[in-house]
Amino acid sequence: MCAKKFMRVDEPVKVYRQVISEHHLGVINAAIDRGASSRGREVLDTLPGGVCSPQAVADLLRRIDAFRMIENEARRAARLRATQLVGRALREEPFHTMRCVGSAEHAHSHRRHFDSHLLTLLVPLQLADPSRFNGDLLFYTKRRQSVSLLANVAYKFWHGFLRNLPFAWRCALTCRDLTRGRCERVPCAVGNVYVFNGFVTQHCNLHVESGERRSLLIHYFDPGLSMGLSVAIRTVRGMRDRLHRA
Repeated sequence: MCAKKFMRVDEPVKVYRQVISEHHLGVINAAIDRGASSRGREVLDTLPGGVCSPQAVADLLRRIDAFRMIENEARRAARLRATQLVGRALREEPFHTMRCVGSAEHAHSHRRHFDSHLLTLLVPLQLADPSRFNGDLLFYTKRRQSVSLLANVAYKFWHGFLRNLPFAWRCALTCRDLTRGRCERVPCAVGNVYVFNGFVTQHCNLHVESGERRSLLIHYFDPGLSMGLSVAIRTVRGMRDRLHRA
C-alpha cells in the first residue's frame, strides 16, 4: 500500500502567547472545581449558562477574537495539508477533549503516540506545581514524513504495547529519551495556545508530581488511516470515563 506524503513542517509547535485572559481562565477553572468530585473526568460541572463539557469550554474560548483567528488560520493551513494527503476534502468537525491530571493519576503520562488528526490545538488551563515532573509536553525530534495505512496501524499497536507498560518503565523510557536528545520538552504557560501536527510528530506528557494540570485539546482532520482503531479507542475511553464517574 502506497505511503502518503506530508508537507515538511519546520517547527513542531507554534506558540501563541497570552491569548486567553485571566478572567476566562478563572471562569473555566471555577467550573472545573465545582465538578472536582469525579476523578479522571472529561465532562465536568457547569459554566455560566451551559454544561462545562470540553466543547462548551472551546465555544467559550471562540468568543475571544484572538483565539478564533488562531483556530481559523490553523484550520486553513491544515485543510491544505489534508487535501494534499488524501486528495479530497476531509470533514472538519472538531473533536474536543479535556485532561485534568493530578499526582495520583498516571494513566495518560509517558504514553508516546501519534495523534489520529492532522491538527491539534492545546490550551493549558491550569499548571501543576513547579517540579521536574509537572505534566509538560514532550515532542520527539524525528518526525515522520510519510506513512501508509498499514504502517500507521502498526505504530498504533506498538504504542498500545508501550502504553500498557508499568508506569515506572514508561517514565524510565521517557527520561532516557530526554537524556539522549530524542525528544524536547515544551514548557507550557496558561493563557497560551499551542498548535501542532500530532499526526507526524510523536509526543507524550510527563506525569504530575504535585498539584493538578488541566488542558483543553481540540483536534481537526482525521485522514482515516487507522482501519477504525482510532474511533474504537475513543469510544472505549469514553465508556471507561463514564463508568468511572458513575
